Amino acid sequence: MTSVQEPQERKGTPLTAARKLADFWHSLDRHLRLLLIIGLIEAAALNAYSPVLMPYYVSLGFDSKIAGRFNSVEFVATCIVALIGGLLADALGRKKMYVAGQFIRLTMIALLLSLRSYTGLMIVAAFRGLIAIQMPAQSALIAGYTSKGNRATVIGISQTLTQLAGLLVPLAVGILADTYSVQVPFGIAMLLAVIAILVTAPLRDRPSEMVVTQPQGTGVREQDLKTREEPATGGKAVAPAGGRTKAFLSRVVEMFRGPRWWVLTLLLLARISNGLANGAFNILMPFTIMDKFSKAYTVMSGAQVFFSLGTITVLLIGGRLADLRGRRAVAVTAGFIFPLLICSLPLARTLWQLFPLLMLVTMAGSISSPAVQAIQMEAVEDKYRATFMGLAIGLNFLGMSLGSIIAGIYYTVTVTWSWAVMVLLYLLPAVIFYIILPREKRVTTGKGETKPVAS
Repeated sequence: MTSVQEPQERKGTPLTAARKLADFWHSLDRHLRLLLIIGLIEAAALNAYSPVLMPYYVSLGFDSKIAGRFNSVEFVATCIVALIGGLLADALGRKKMYVAGQFIRLTMIALLLSLRSYTGLMIVAAFRGLIAIQMPAQSALIAGYTSKGNRATVIGISQTLTQLAGLLVPLAVGILADTYSVQVPFGIAMLLAVIAILVTAPLRDRPSEMVVTQPQGTGVREQDLKTREEPATGGKAVAPAGGRTKAFLSRVVEMFRGPRWWVLTLLLLARISNGLANGAFNILMPFTIMDKFSKAYTVMSGAQVFFSLGTITVLLIGGRLADLRGRRAVAVTAGFIFPLLICSLPLARTLWQLFPLLMLVTMAGSISSPAVQAIQMEAVEDKYRATFMGLAIGLNFLGMSLGSIIAGIYYTVTVTWSWAVMVLLYLLPAVIFYIILPREKRVTTGKGETKPVAS
């Protein structure tokens, strides 16, 4: 009797919370845990080179217009391969596309270490975009190993681990770049990319019936969840029923034939708008810092640390809120607050004003990220999931491509209006979520738990 009552007596203590977190981690499928660990390693590789790229471009004599072109080429390539990657992941297997992206990352870092000319860096930018061939597969793999009841929470954990790398790695590589050479962080990134490939070896595709236990009313039919089986040996993915004979374009058309085609269309519009804003932010923020404060690698890496600190603070909270309170409440509320807070960034007069403001802005913007990703995953049936995620990611990066090149040009003309247009673009997705998502009410289950249900 004592052993049963003891956890109740200690309810709410840090030890109990840590035990619950450990139990939740061990309750996850081992392949899902492996995916989360791989994501952490790959995020560390990304953060070993990306925070120093803008000052690296400037040190080579390139201005905001050229940097915008580099980013634009990257995002165009991302758009193309994300679309193709989603379709191929559904047809040929999600692990194959995931691993393809890993080898492209390794190749890109090798090129970054050896090329410094305008043409060479354009090639590097294209390879940076090609890495995205793994993104739809990664999203579909995570969705396949989760149920609706814990999906946003798992997404929150995944994104928290990603931002943990963004918190720990950038400042170290900034110091290394300033002290020795920018080639040192690039070499560290290559080593991490190799480790990620080796760790991925045991990963297997997941059979779709993993999510059959979802409650009714999620819009996913049981027969559609069993269209993709994993063989008992080898773990090789098999294309969905009829997927081998369907043209890719026909598959996309089929996905939009349902009564919710307008919802899918607006979700994609939200992704384009968000991409345009993110593309602009990726140019406006670093060049504002370099022109107003410093061009040192450490300063830019410090900004990345505060960016990641703000994100990591709220991702788990945002994911859990999305599962407990509802996707709409989190996505809409944060979606309206975030753009308004961005307006404060250009007003900062010192780095010690800017960095805390950047942290606050990223907290507001990131808390809804698990909810938004879960909304997209649940918008279509499982057999179309990687395809739709590929479309969403591709259009998002198409927007980022346009946003980067436009911001790079207009930053030299009018900084104020460049920031203003970016804020409006960030507002549009919040309006779309307000329109398309049904209001949710909380109901109590037989186990005494509460969950959001569309009213």
